[in-house]
Amino acid sequence: MKKIKLLFDMDYVLSCIGKGTGIYKETTILLSYLAKSDTVEVYPVITSKNNDIIKYLKLHSLEWLQDKVVSMKELKSTTKCNGIFEKIMAYMLGIFCKIKYYKELQKYDGYMSTFNRVPPVIETCKNISTFLVVQDLIPVFFPTGYDRKFVNKFSKQMKRVDSDVFFSISDYTTKDLLKFRPDLSDRPIHKIYLGADSGFRPIKNPKVIKDVKDKYKIKADKYFLGVSELNPRKNFVHLLKSFVKFLEETKAEDIYLVLVGPIRKGYEDVTKQVANLDKYKEKIIQTGYVDEDDLAPLYNGALAFIYPSLYEGFGLPILEAMQCGTPVISANNSSLPEVGGDAVLYISGHNEKETASILAKVYQNKELRAELSAKSLARAKDFSWDKTAEILISTITQQCNKDN
Repeated sequence: MKKIKLLFDMDYVLSCIGKGTGIYKETTILLSYLAKSDTVEVYPVITSKNNDIIKYLKLHSLEWLQDKVVSMKELKSTTKCNGIFEKIMAYMLGIFCKIKYYKELQKYDGYMSTFNRVPPVIETCKNISTFLVVQDLIPVFFPTGYDRKFVNKFSKQMKRVDSDVFFSISDYTTKDLLKFRPDLSDRPIHKIYLGADSGFRPIKNPKVIKDVKDKYKIKADKYFLGVSELNPRKNFVHLLKSFVKFLEETKAEDIYLVLVGPIRKGYEDVTKQVANLDKYKEKIIQTGYVDEDDLAPLYNGALAFIYPSLYEGFGLPILEAMQCGTPVISANNSSLPEVGGDAVLYISGHNEKETASILAKVYQNKELRAELSAKSLARAKDFSWDKTAEILISTITQQCNKDN
């Protein structure tokens, strides 16, 4: 059978090298699966002037794809249609690109993007089936913490996105997409849950955990763990206040709260909150950014993992924690119950007394922690990159064969 020739949009990952965002990791994994496929032949495509493609491929042991890189550097500009000037330029560039790349585009069967809008020039190519992964619509439905210009830009882009086939990372994201774009209700939308890396697993050797704790100056034997970049939506100020209330009510002296993740510019509320805690300040440990390989030992060492986020398109840290066998406490909103199922203790994320009570329950009950750990491991088996890649590749193959 002839392989499907698939152009794979690289612009987002090239702009995020070294940042380790969730979409960056997801895109890299999906690219790796597609590159190994028996039915799809993947061609990394650059649609902007970013020149880091070779650096990226080497970084992820995909050097052998260098000969398949396709450069169409003007295409990205054809998607910028916010102001009248940009619309005119995008239209003119579209005509230019269609002429310039016409012969090149006849070689391919499909075009996939995991974040950026599919360029209009590609959409008009009848021989190319288009595929777009929708991560979330958080800036539309939960704009807190985002710059207003970014929210407006994102909203305008989402109003214009189009694709023959959509992939969504959760049922909740699908619901949000159709709420914002009811005109897409006749399009195929396939759910592709994310997976956690195989490195997230139970660790039996206590020295491995101790070495990582020492690396980040975590001297606590017992700790609750929060993992995320620190921004308002992640709701860590609520977690801090709830943890203090838990300490006041239980008088516990042997437990700490470890917060893992970079503090983005403009999101210093957590640090300010810690600075004002007075006598409980020493109970809070902020590690900042943590190397990816060090996360699993930190999950394993935790008494429980807490994820009080107010809105998520999926909620990958919950799955990472569950795959390590760590008891999980999570907010009960957006897509989070889809991931946690019945393996998680849920909180509203708004009531400090409620959260403190759940923390106390987990802290005081060893049998409950063992039960939650077992449930975490069982629930995590429902998610895997193998399953996700199978749906992805099968859908791409069927759609391209149908259209061609």
